[in-house]
Amino acid sequence: MPFRIESERLYIRPWEAGDRPALTRFVNDADMMRYISAGQAWDEARIDALFARQAGFLERYGCCVGPVVLKETGQVVGMGGIQPQDKSGFYEFAWWIWKDYWNRGLATEIARAMLRHAFEVMKLPRVVAVADVPNAASIRVMQKLGMRYEGVRNAHDLAERHPEVEVVLYMLENPTA
Repeated sequence: MPFRIESERLYIRPWEAGDRPALTRFVNDADMMRYISAGQAWDEARIDALFARQAGFLERYGCCVGPVVLKETGQVVGMGGIQPQDKSGFYEFAWWIWKDYWNRGLATEIARAMLRHAFEVMKLPRVVAVADVPNAASIRVMQKLGMRYEGVRNAHDLAERHPEVEVVLYMLENPTA
């Protein structure tokens, strides 16, 4: 079954070669990257690694973090999805909405769609989300989803790909599991 998560205005699909310019624009914007990599841009190797990692997740687990696409225009307006954390064993929600689209409820909308997909399609027993400690906007989305605060953790202790930074961890149990 192809991976696709849909909400009213958005959908997530796997990455395609034509998505690279949108991702490159995003990862080279210091405002967008302030909670991802302390404002530091990504080089081409890191972009390649993201594409390869997500393709591998899709093949092995049937899920990935891919582009968030605005249905109305077909434009990539962020990225989001579900991916495994190799050290914790949890599946993690991730979302980044381009700053041009902030304050429109898109992050909450796509996160709710990811939640439905995780519990109804993937039948996961629980999901987690992490955010930089000062990232109040992402924390608000987690709280709107009903996720429970689990404390501050070292991100690298959760997943090999994460750097040694402190993050907040939120969790939500599948109510039907």
